[in-house]
Amino acid sequence: MSVFYPVIRQKIPSKRSLTGLVILGLSMLVSACATAPVAKQAPQHSNPRVSALEQNLPNTELTPDIFFNVLVGEIAGHRGRLDVAVASLSQAAKNSRDPRLAARASQAALYAKLYPQAQENAQLWVTLQSENLEARETLATVYLESGQPVQAQQQLEAALLLAKKNNNLDQMFLRVAGILGRHKSRTTGFEIMESLAKQYQHNPHATLALAHLSVRAGDLDKALTAINHSLELSPDWDEAALYKGRVLVSRKEVPEARQFYRDYLDDNSGATKVRLNYARLLIDSKQWEKARKEFVRVVDDAPNDAESIFAVGLLAYQAQRYDEAQTYLERHLELQPENDQARMYLGQIAEERKDFTTATRWYEAITSPNYYFEAQTRLGMAMWRMGDLQAARDHLQSVTTTTEKQKVQLVLAEEQILREAKKYDEALKVLNVAMVKLPEQTDVRYARALIAEKLNMVELSISDLRAILKKEPNNAHALNALGYTLADRTEKLGEAKKLIKLALKQKPNDPFVLDSMGWVYYRMGQYDKAIVYLKRALSMRNDAEISAHLGEVLWVSGDKSTARTVWRHALESTPDNESLLGVIKKYSD
Repeated sequence: MSVFYPVIRQKIPSKRSLTGLVILGLSMLVSACATAPVAKQAPQHSNPRVSALEQNLPNTELTPDIFFNVLVGEIAGHRGRLDVAVASLSQAAKNSRDPRLAARASQAALYAKLYPQAQENAQLWVTLQSENLEARETLATVYLESGQPVQAQQQLEAALLLAKKNNNLDQMFLRVAGILGRHKSRTTGFEIMESLAKQYQHNPHATLALAHLSVRAGDLDKALTAINHSLELSPDWDEAALYKGRVLVSRKEVPEARQFYRDYLDDNSGATKVRLNYARLLIDSKQWEKARKEFVRVVDDAPNDAESIFAVGLLAYQAQRYDEAQTYLERHLELQPENDQARMYLGQIAEERKDFTTATRWYEAITSPNYYFEAQTRLGMAMWRMGDLQAARDHLQSVTTTTEKQKVQLVLAEEQILREAKKYDEALKVLNVAMVKLPEQTDVRYARALIAEKLNMVELSISDLRAILKKEPNNAHALNALGYTLADRTEKLGEAKKLIKLALKQKPNDPFVLDSMGWVYYRMGQYDKAIVYLKRALSMRNDAEISAHLGEVLWVSGDKSTARTVWRHALESTPDNESLLGVIKKYSD
């Protein structure tokens, strides 16, 4: 018979709707049900790709009752009436004894958490298709959710036997682990998996699945034991090696994980995935050069691995191996031309080489929204360093911003190029305008405080820094800047020392804060303490202003020879620094 199925038009159903599930069940049944005899039928050709299960499907007659129950189930599911949908589909499955409807009914009931109906339908499905892995898995899941772990294990054991018969036992273990891992009781899932693994104790996939369940259960000791057994059974199994590395890291045994990877790679040099994980672990451990060498090995083994090539480029850039970094990043772009992050790094490499023409080309080529704003900001800075200050300012002022943070970044970029150009008055004007538009932005206020100090507008500088500290009392940069300004420009040395101590408490190894403390002690006449702090600061950062301060203190304390040595070394790297040249001129006259 020919049947017309009306289209049910409804509003979009709720999250719990079974529309797709039931419509699919209906369409499956319609396509399979027998029709009234037709005079001539096209000959049926067997398809060798169709599974045995599909070939043995019943020739179900679409009776009015079956059709009615399926249709009611579809409508009820569409309207979110899961109880009605499950009842109707269950009746259709019972009446038709069609495994496809039994599957739909059991899955619908399981979804609705109607476990008695789910169990009845899944049992019917297994009865109708005893060699269907999905049927066994569904029934096992129902048993688990119903609190029947023994019956669940029996179904999983049957599923494993079927998988073994069909030569896909290894894959089945991870499917079983997935079923057990989704169960709300991790302990129950682990106990079942442990029992199954004992039955297949010579199969490394079984113990790997047990390791997965052990991790889910939070027992990393058992996970490590299980994965070690897998590697004993299959010593060169990369997947097991990768998982052992993850388990060791989860146990916070990072040195042991690194050693394990090294030993494994000594015996399996071609294990690319393991080497990748080892390289990433080295990055996490901040062992940049070792990581770079491992990524180079990966690239040698897999020359078209774009991700590894990119990683080598970044690590080479970080190590200031700019030629190597450029080679790998350009090679990466040949494989992934859409990666604008690589262009960002290539632009920065060109900047490091003072090749600002090339840098601008890289930045101009960037279109990705994730990097476009930064590229435009850097482009403006590069234009200034090429000598065109006005063009650089015009460009920065033309960049479109979408957030207040971006507005601040552009203001600070323009202030920086004006400061570098020693146009302090212009920089102050830019910051004053920005303060009106962005009065709550402490970064802008902080920049104005530093520019005001350069213009000898000490009261404005101190006022801005105090305003920042009123809003952010633990701002280490503002504490340090205010403390230094008070020590250098006023006689409030006690307050200066107190402020810098607070900054030093937060940043005990910051060379600039150490420099400020040394300068406070110098202004207090405590030269020995000043020299200790200044030498420590200079040992941590070779900075011209720190060198200027240390040299001055040494000179005043009578060690002129050492002072000259300090200044001479500083001049070699920064011959144009104003502070350094000023103090040398001051004491050489």
